[in-house]
Amino acid sequence: MANSEAILDTQTATQTQMTQDTALESQPIEHPSYGQLLGKHVKMKSLDLRHSEFKVGREGTCHLILDEANLPPSKLCRISKHHFTIKKDLNDTTSPTYIHDHSRNGTYVNGRLIGPNKCMILKHNDIISIAGVSIRAFVYYDLRYSMQSDIKAKELLDRYHVGRKLGSGACGTVYLLHDTVSCQPYAMKHVAKDPLNERSRPKFLNDPLRVMNEVNIMKNLDHPCVIKMHDIVDKPDSVYMVLEYMKGGDLLSRIISKGFLPEKTAKLFFLQMCHAVKYLHEQGITHRDLKPDNILLEDHNEYTLLKVSDFGLSKFVRKNSVMRTICGTPLYVAPEVLQTGGRGSYTRKVDIWSLGVVLFTMLSGTLPFSDEYGSPAVEQIKRGNFKMRHSVWKQVSPLAKKLIYDILNVNPSSRPSIDTLLQSSWLRDPDIVGRAEQLMKISLQVEEPAPKRTTTSDVENNNTSPVSSFAPPSKRKRRL
Repeated sequence: MANSEAILDTQTATQTQMTQDTALESQPIEHPSYGQLLGKHVKMKSLDLRHSEFKVGREGTCHLILDEANLPPSKLCRISKHHFTIKKDLNDTTSPTYIHDHSRNGTYVNGRLIGPNKCMILKHNDIISIAGVSIRAFVYYDLRYSMQSDIKAKELLDRYHVGRKLGSGACGTVYLLHDTVSCQPYAMKHVAKDPLNERSRPKFLNDPLRVMNEVNIMKNLDHPCVIKMHDIVDKPDSVYMVLEYMKGGDLLSRIISKGFLPEKTAKLFFLQMCHAVKYLHEQGITHRDLKPDNILLEDHNEYTLLKVSDFGLSKFVRKNSVMRTICGTPLYVAPEVLQTGGRGSYTRKVDIWSLGVVLFTMLSGTLPFSDEYGSPAVEQIKRGNFKMRHSVWKQVSPLAKKLIYDILNVNPSSRPSIDTLLQSSWLRDPDIVGRAEQLMKISLQVEEPAPKRTTTSDVENNNTSPVSSFAPPSKRKRRL
């Protein structure tokens, strides 16, 4: 009898514990407050915001029910049953706080009408008006305001919400931005300047009029494979570039995650890069810093749209930025840049060389030049000394290999132009061209350049090559 009572007590205790555990599990997780809603011209106590949604209105299901205790009848009659909702992604502490307008008579932030079924982003000390701009009802207080990013540029903070870091490296940090009015996401690259180098720059390089001219040129660039620049804020110690947000990350991360890219994928990406460079060159812009880090992907699909970014950044940060060790070892830099120490004159062919290094890297997951290959990488680049060491090269077509050898020619005059690249047999793949046209939403019919007699001035101006880089090997100049 005693044993049966003991067993019964144990079972009861176990069931009680299970019931308590189930009750605890069913309770919503209590998140810490991310903000407060303070009454301004509304009689109310300050309310902590800790749920993903917070509804305000006259309806009984709202979290804050507005009645005659809050507002006089003359104003209360203009309040909707569900006037507005405040929303926040609680899993991301850096995410924006949105306010959605559900009212008939309007919800306003700092005097700006949100609009029916539209939203805006709330920022610290924003004033929320309801049923007319004059009824300044609430103040939003961001409890995480003091913990936000190190970005101090007032022009940016007034217009955008600065969110989480998307990535960082030797050349800067990239943040996720949201426009507070449109809620449109952007990527912002923050690059710190070299103060010593900035002081040594000629005065005309720091001329505000020159800077704004460059900004306007880059903001007006329009090509499907060139990142759209929406804004640049140039400060004495930093440059802030507001760019299109590309969810797929950068090409370097894609290569690292895959090991290397299949030839079809690499060809699609390379074709888009070439069209981007052709467009930039036609606009009088030489990129000078092409590398996988500066190539952004629209999404995580195998075949996706690609955009070249960071064009013209060196004009704002420092002269000859490609040579500065702050941006790492110049493994993608053309030999003529290294041979002059970054101080000589060189042509757009520096971008062609960098494209070749990027293509090599995509196809093999390795670099053609590296300090790990027995001699300094800089010396390898100056001599054009590289080998296709990795076993994956056995799977790569001869046309792709030949194209790389043609591009990585230390003589800029013998290096193919961007138009010659686009006419190469390897890139004239109907399937890949068709895919690129679908992604880019433009026709890629490239006219074959008419034969032209080479003149001395052409060679001096680097408008053409004295020897075709696509001629048979016996007729080509040997690589140095």
